Amino acid sequence: MPGVPRLGLLGLMLELYDRALPELKPEQERFARELVESLQEVGDVIWDGIAVTRAEVDERMAQFRAADVDLVVVVHLSYAPSLIALPALVRSDIPVILFSTQELAGIDDSFGYEAMLKNHGVHGAQDLANVLRRAGKPFGAVTGHYQDRRALAEVAEWAVAASTVRRLRGAEIGRVGWAFQDMGDFGLDETAFLTQVGPHVQQIPLDLLADGVAAAPAGEVADLVADYRASYEVAPDLSDADLEASARAEWAMRSVIGQLGLSGISLHYEVLGQDPRFGALPFAAAARLLAEGVSFGGEGDAVSSAAVLMMHHLCGMSSFSEMFTLDFAGDTIFMSHFAEGNPLMARQGEPIQMVRRDGWVGSGGVSASLAFTIEPGPVTMVNLTVAPWGKFQIIATRGKAESFLVPGQPTPHFRLRPARPVAEFCNDYLLHGGSHHVAVSPGHHLGRVRKCAKLLGVDYVEL
Repeated sequence: MPGVPRLGLLGLMLELYDRALPELKPEQERFARELVESLQEVGDVIWDGIAVTRAEVDERMAQFRAADVDLVVVVHLSYAPSLIALPALVRSDIPVILFSTQELAGIDDSFGYEAMLKNHGVHGAQDLANVLRRAGKPFGAVTGHYQDRRALAEVAEWAVAASTVRRLRGAEIGRVGWAFQDMGDFGLDETAFLTQVGPHVQQIPLDLLADGVAAAPAGEVADLVADYRASYEVAPDLSDADLEASARAEWAMRSVIGQLGLSGISLHYEVLGQDPRFGALPFAAAARLLAEGVSFGGEGDAVSSAAVLMMHHLCGMSSFSEMFTLDFAGDTIFMSHFAEGNPLMARQGEPIQMVRRDGWVGSGGVSASLAFTIEPGPVTMVNLTVAPWGKFQIIATRGKAESFLVPGQPTPHFRLRPARPVAEFCNDYLLHGGSHHVAVSPGHHLGRVRKCAKLLGVDYVEL
């Protein structure tokens, strides 16, 4: 699952109170320390006192950047005017949420003027939310008592989403070759992709990959083959030479990923299959790398690789897939792709098959590939795509994965039962322009996906 996030707590107050009510600030500092203790349940908290001026807000934000925080949590410890914080928050690329909370859990007959003074941050949060939205700055919001488990759980989800956004913004996705000819739904403006979603697309030189295949050390190739035999049920028609060729392809992929600092890859197998320097295609490598958190996009689709990467960071595990065949009678969808699937999601208690594949649609040599069905249970499916006018959007849905092992099916595959009837779901998916590659993660995580979309500033559709 995602690692422990780092939070920067930005506590705001009105400077006027330093003169008019000097006793208030020490009281709110005490409350802020209690707030820090509560937020420690969410992650590591950076806190260095209340800010009442624009200069102090700038200082706190500089401290947060130096500490490499994932999320700035803004709390109004009293009313504070929005423009002391707006410039620093807008200039920063650190995700922001407004936590509208207070020390007082409720109002009863004992409530009076002093309690009101100590618990009047809500209109400060409204002031700041208004100007952030007018400035086009994405932000999240949580309203609740600072000791309420539900409120803290919401802050935790925002923290995971913020951490994911920051990782997307630093991601490098390598693409082998070109996008599949005339597949327009993942046509990409790489500049817009970089600025809206975050990943940078690197073109992987075929020479670099070919050199890796040729230079793969014999000992490391033997270790990979031994791992294949120990981890999977290897088909008898895969010879030692076939396994060694696939191991060389995997070693080359791993070498290139390390050299280029890649977080994900996008492969169009035809490019390798047409090049005589490549025999076995990296089918097994793509699946095995998914289990290690290296994302994948098929046919040169860097966008879907980013979706898989996003879901990995949000949910701890993700896989690449595609809707292949509609099951109208059973109200499910058969999910598969050519060779890719996260083996960590395979159905428990059954061996993963390593099968022989004769290249890719008429190109490439004999290659080892993994085949399995996935563990049944709740899943979240996400599509990242381009909407009108170049705006990126996320389409998300929850459903249930059903194990469905098709005899002889040489791919990772399963049946998806959407939360809505298949016909309704597919109609809405089409009408919202969903593309044909998706990321799938075990569990229901729509809250996290929704928050990630909000912090990215991309459109969000939930089906």
